[in-house]
Amino acid sequence: MSDYFDQILDQSKEASFDIAKLTANDRSKILMNISEFLIAQKQEILQANQLDVDRAKQNNLSTPMVNRLILTDAKIDQLAQDVEKIAQMADPLNQELEKWSNSKNGLQFSKVSVPIGVIGIIYESRPNVTIDAASLCLRSGNVSILRGGSECIETNRKLYKCIQDALKDLQLNPYLVCFVEQTDRAYVQELLQAEGKVDVIIPRGGKSLIQTITDNSRVPTIKHLEGICHTIWDEGYPKEQAQSIVHNAKLRRPEICGATETLLINSSHSADDIAYVLNDLKSQGCEIIGCERLAQLYSIDRPAEEEDWSTEYLDKKISVKIVDNIKESVDHVNQYASGHTESCLTNNNQSIQYFFQNCKSAILMHNASTQFADGGEFGFGAEIGISTDKLHVRGPVGAKHLTTFKYQVTGDHTIRP
Repeated sequence: MSDYFDQILDQSKEASFDIAKLTANDRSKILMNISEFLIAQKQEILQANQLDVDRAKQNNLSTPMVNRLILTDAKIDQLAQDVEKIAQMADPLNQELEKWSNSKNGLQFSKVSVPIGVIGIIYESRPNVTIDAASLCLRSGNVSILRGGSECIETNRKLYKCIQDALKDLQLNPYLVCFVEQTDRAYVQELLQAEGKVDVIIPRGGKSLIQTITDNSRVPTIKHLEGICHTIWDEGYPKEQAQSIVHNAKLRRPEICGATETLLINSSHSADDIAYVLNDLKSQGCEIIGCERLAQLYSIDRPAEEEDWSTEYLDKKISVKIVDNIKESVDHVNQYASGHTESCLTNNNQSIQYFFQNCKSAILMHNASTQFADGGEFGFGAEIGISTDKLHVRGPVGAKHLTTFKYQVTGDHTIRP
């Protein structure tokens, strides 16, 4: 380890002892203070953000990437409100998850929630992750080590200053949240090799970042590779409602991982009804990439190739396929989805039950936009990311998911024969 990173690891270790001494109320006060500093330093944050956005445009970053960078006055207000919501949430620590006794020896067992420890968070583009991740870790009694991308370094520095100012203002250890200010990628590798000093890594970014971390980390990870999300438009579901939901699922924010990338349309829908839905997307500049059957019913922009079904566009593009029934739809999803979020638009009880029982993804929506795949919408206050893993946590990762447990066993001078 470099001296620079050794210092961060030492700071996080000392902080882990300090945060264990804080009460739930203490941790809530920290979060409320962070919210106040975000508002007080809003103009400084916006100025720093403009530097990042200008540099991103000069470096010809894609439009979706630039959009992820942008903070506004309203977004900072919302960020502050989200931190306050997290502060007001029930404490996820020291909760008795289970309780039982052994009738033979009288031992009393309880299973109690505790922090994971030190959490390394590696992320790209979205500066709001700096605040979301730090807040969720503080709420759950964890020390975080934040490593954001170089494309948003100026914004992240200002946001981290808000966190440190809030901690210092309460005369607390400022390294309850640590930050890797150096943008050299070598420090990512050091974080990934910090086995025994960092308890878990949570990456949030594009496929290449996640894959690199998965391949190289000696520390356990909680991750998702991609957001290849589907919307199924089942037989009998009205075109007006389908249009509204599909529009939102694809175009509300096409650059986020919860955006629908593939639309599966039941073959019972007429050409006119299909045009009603797809023309709405096309009128907003969305490219329609269709299968052969769709091309016979509608003027597509280009034919779909095999790779389109497993592509996360993060842009105004959507792949569309005609299917004959709910089973074919679910089979397609299970073959090509990344395990993130899928939605089924149907008023048929058999269809939705088949979808819920057989679709393998982490989040399944019924008659709702895939863009509800968000920790705030789930009532978690915010999220560190959407996990498509099956171990430890799936779906939006909130404060209560950043805990593990310990067993507390009480005897009465009990010995084992």
